[in-house]
Amino acid sequence: MPEISVNMNIADQQLTMLFDPDLPVHNAILAELQNTGAYEPGTQFFFMRVLRKGDIFIDVGAHVGYFSIVSAALVGDKGKVISVEPMADNFKFLERNISVNNLNYVHAVKSVISDTQGEVTFHHNQDNDGGHALWDPRKHPGNEKTRQTPKSETLPSMTLESLLTKFECDHVRAMKIDTEGAERMILESGRSFFDRGDVDFVIAEVNGSGLVEMGSNVDDFFAYARDLGFVILLPSVDGSAPTVLARDNRPDPGYVYNVILAAPQALADF
Repeated sequence: MPEISVNMNIADQQLTMLFDPDLPVHNAILAELQNTGAYEPGTQFFFMRVLRKGDIFIDVGAHVGYFSIVSAALVGDKGKVISVEPMADNFKFLERNISVNNLNYVHAVKSVISDTQGEVTFHHNQDNDGGHALWDPRKHPGNEKTRQTPKSETLPSMTLESLLTKFECDHVRAMKIDTEGAERMILESGRSFFDRGDVDFVIAEVNGSGLVEMGSNVDDFFAYARDLGFVILLPSVDGSAPTVLARDNRPDPGYVYNVILAAPQALADF
């Protein structure tokens, strides 16, 4: 099937994105855009509430760049977007989506973000073009193609601290981390920035099985986020104010979902 081009209007800016409908995550994005006009609406609407002209946005696990492109329209050419994606096929789409929109203030970085400065072994997910990981996805019960044709490769890796330092990110308004369970590790690899209060908001994926494969778990991840000083919130799919995460409103642990980590001083101005 040929590529599909989708036009969007974000912050009065016309944007174009390219997708391959034969790939599962591309197809999921297309379907959600058709049905609701937004992909992962809780995440998208939150960024639309908090990102301002001139802000810095970091996208770790950018895939083809959907949230990088949306956020670029929100921060404008006086802002900065750092878009990180390690997998070659995804990265090609990311670069093309940046190029077709002439977004020269979006910086594409082909790297893993982890606790390692150098190289790491990274595993392909043949069932899910958004499911490549630092752990072996053959372990997931639904990944039959991956078990049949396993593949891993050595890829460059950098810590979050080195990434933010390289691109002179003195204060990050918002960050997205979608890395199949490596979220806690990545937060730890940039701890000095969080300790200084240099990051206002993080939207992080909560993938319970992925966190376990990476030597953590959901409770440990949340405890670490709170130790960094963050308040944990659940995004609202209708764009209304997020709600504070509590024991009695946690999503089903079998689901993968996103949470907002909010610095209290930024939340006060929200």
